[in-house]
Amino acid sequence: MARRPAPPLVVLEVAPRCAKSLAAVASPFGVQQVHAFTAPAETEDPTAALRGLLEARPLPAKALGVLFGREFFSLRTLELPSVDPKEIASMLELQLGKLTPYPRADILFGWAVIGSLREGYTSVLLAVARKVPIERALQLLKTRGLTPTWAGVSTEGLEAWAGTMRGRLPLGEGQLAVIIDIDFASTDCAILDATGRLLFTHSLGIGREQLASSDQAALKFVGELIRLPRILLHEEIKGKIERGLVIGPPGAVGAIVEQLASQWGATVDTADPLELVATPEVRERARATPVSYTALLGIAAANRRLKIDLVPQETRVSQALHVRSRHLAQLAGSLAAILILVVLLLLERVLVLQHHLWKVRTQAASVEQDARQVLARQEQMRVVRGWLNPSQGALELFRSLAAAADESITITQVTMEDGKPVVIRGRTGTIASAFAFADRLKSGGAFQAVNARPALRPKGTNELGAEFEVSCEWKGASG
Repeated sequence: MARRPAPPLVVLEVAPRCAKSLAAVASPFGVQQVHAFTAPAETEDPTAALRGLLEARPLPAKALGVLFGREFFSLRTLELPSVDPKEIASMLELQLGKLTPYPRADILFGWAVIGSLREGYTSVLLAVARKVPIERALQLLKTRGLTPTWAGVSTEGLEAWAGTMRGRLPLGEGQLAVIIDIDFASTDCAILDATGRLLFTHSLGIGREQLASSDQAALKFVGELIRLPRILLHEEIKGKIERGLVIGPPGAVGAIVEQLASQWGATVDTADPLELVATPEVRERARATPVSYTALLGIAAANRRLKIDLVPQETRVSQALHVRSRHLAQLAGSLAAILILVVLLLLERVLVLQHHLWKVRTQAASVEQDARQVLARQEQMRVVRGWLNPSQGALELFRSLAAAADESITITQVTMEDGKPVVIRGRTGTIASAFAFADRLKSGGAFQAVNARPALRPKGTNELGAEFEVSCEWKGASG
């Protein structure tokens, strides 16, 4: 039987005015679909673009990952005087009040360890966002029957994609690389060290929409990027920018690349993230929309767990319980199917056994009838053999009776039935003669259990004498 293909890996990226999706297969990795939906500048609902994307085209999977655009977050690199994760978490809780003007109950935050850049200290990347737009987006996905398995910051997807480009970003110790990802209405700059670690991220509120519509926006955009090395010095990020990759529309980034290379004194190139992992049709569709799929592509290709996970713990518990309940339901269904199969097999076996029992009983009844006929014939043969035996025959009986009788005894009737005593009736002159006849029958040895009784008691002397009846068992001729 052919194995069913695995469902595609689906990831979403949600920004205030842009939502996009990417579907890919894991082995061999390849992008199958890309879609995007953009909202006009006057849109105030942060989920409007996501709603438009979900209504425009259904997603090919129910479980998916979600990246939230860099615009939702304030990302800060902090160096804390501890290497204990519990102490670091406590320190960050205390720092939140200083880093954001919003109350603690109104924000979501997450953090990831960058590394220990000096002994006894830990550098962390802290992400802080308002809770409302994040929770609205997650709730909208839930109402559409979609389950976010993770939710994080788009910059992590950019870092993951940079990891796949290590061959194009060769760096030495102390050198830095910058990935400039120009999206629809914003630009995310990720600064990485020689090992590929994300050290710092810088966001610009200028994207492809502004660059395509205003030369002034382009000048401001280049000016902000030229200041990036000074921003790194201010944030105490040590190292020199040696490599840069600009991801954006081919016609719009040419001048930007030349100016950055001149100002930074670094090698700056352009890149098409979908070049090696998507078909020409998919790449053409991606170019037709003014968005960047770099973060989605990076996180899908890396297929790794996010360092900064924004899914609330209670949601994780609820998802785990839902998955467990689904597995239990599947197990219960499997057990029920097995029990039904067992019952059907038992019923089949019972029916087979009942049919076999009926056949046995039918054969037994036939055999029993034949056996009874055989026994009856055997009994008849035994009787016949008894009759044919001279010592048991009627002649021998009459000979024994004649031997026991005298001149006064007249035998009138002899009754013989198989299995019953022989009954002898007769007449004699006196009752005493009858009893004497019975005694002679006993002593003769051919009879046993001799019982004599008068059949008619005479009234006085009568020439007819007395009638008698003798009952006895015939043993046959003696000796």
